[in-house]
Amino acid sequence: MTTATRTTPPAPADPAPATVITVLREALLALGEAGHPVAANRLAARAWSSLRAAHPTHAETINRTMHVLARMEAAQGSHQPPPTSHPPITNKEQP
Repeated sequence: MTTATRTTPPAPADPAPATVITVLREALLALGEAGHPVAANRLAARAWSSLRAAHPTHAETINRTMHVLARMEAAQGSHQPPPTSHPPITNKEQP
């Protein structure tokens, strides 16, 4: 008598991460369209950085979003300097 090995089909992939990425993308684009493409792109870059190694497909979605945000920034002419924790440099003469 032979026994057949039964295999269970793999569980379907969890759709939650893809849904979260979709919601994040929509929120980033809304922030950009609201006049804050630079801030949205900075947030997108942080998300991309955390996704790129373990979730390259999701990272690519965020990468495409960053390109859209960069075009928004260029169209709005909102080239803002990056934030800094240092005080601004002034041209004050030294005493």
